[in-house]
Amino acid sequence: MTPRRLAIQLMIAQAVLFAAETAAVHQIGTRLSVMQLALLRGVGGVCLVFLLARKLGLAVMRTSQWRLQLARGAVSLCYLWVMMYSFARMPFADATAISYTQAAYIAMFSVLILHETVGRDRWLGAAIGIAGALLIAKPGFGGWHLAYLVALAGTSLNGLAFVLNRYLQREDSEATTMFYTNAVAVLGNVPVLFMTSSPSLEVLPWLPGVLILGPLGMYAGIVAVRHASASALGPYTLLRLVISFAAGIAVFHEAPDGLGCLGAALILAGCILAGRGRDGTTIGRPSGWGVQVP
Repeated sequence: MTPRRLAIQLMIAQAVLFAAETAAVHQIGTRLSVMQLALLRGVGGVCLVFLLARKLGLAVMRTSQWRLQLARGAVSLCYLWVMMYSFARMPFADATAISYTQAAYIAMFSVLILHETVGRDRWLGAAIGIAGALLIAKPGFGGWHLAYLVALAGTSLNGLAFVLNRYLQREDSEATTMFYTNAVAVLGNVPVLFMTSSPSLEVLPWLPGVLILGPLGMYAGIVAVRHASASALGPYTLLRLVISFAAGIAVFHEAPDGLGCLGAALILAGCILAGRGRDGTTIGRPSGWGVQVP
């Protein structure tokens, strides 16, 4: 299997996992605070790290890039707050549409931080994908208020975090990046334990979506950017919308509409366009994993 094909498969897996997570967050709504949801996701992520890197133990925390790891963790923490806030307090279609502008931010930060050559096909792929996302989500953008501005600004943080994943893996392993991302989330949200009451029983069926599926999706994305350039994978972050659209038809027997089908086709076309061209070499795996660095 080629590195790019592996990266694409991981992004598809991430799309499935994140689609399930966002549906769970929407079902929970305002019954849990943003910080409670972010804390649960962070705890799940830390547990996943030590499960995956159990042979390394505490050695998974070793890094020479600790300032940048903490900064990446802070970026991810801020985006978590924005995501939980927007999906809990905005119409689902509007929050979804705004969140998918991240593909453009990924292309931009790939140029600024990774110095990747982002050709016309990849810019066009991001633009086409975003247009497809709008056709599926059909945002109304009615009653514009502060939550919309917060979501729009916060989405850039997700694009930045995605690009930093690749930058950090020049020296650190996927598990190390995953650890610091979630450790910062836990530390940043611990105060909520002393500020709010325990969650009600009615939200328990939805908590695995935050505790398990969200961290698994995050890890899949972190591994993916080791094997392909961030700009090539940016439009694939839109796939969860296609998956949600298809699930509505297959599982809930919703009647497909023409605009939704066109939107799904545009997202897939954007992925194909962005995947064209050469990525260059993949990032060597850090020696902390016991594998020789190329």
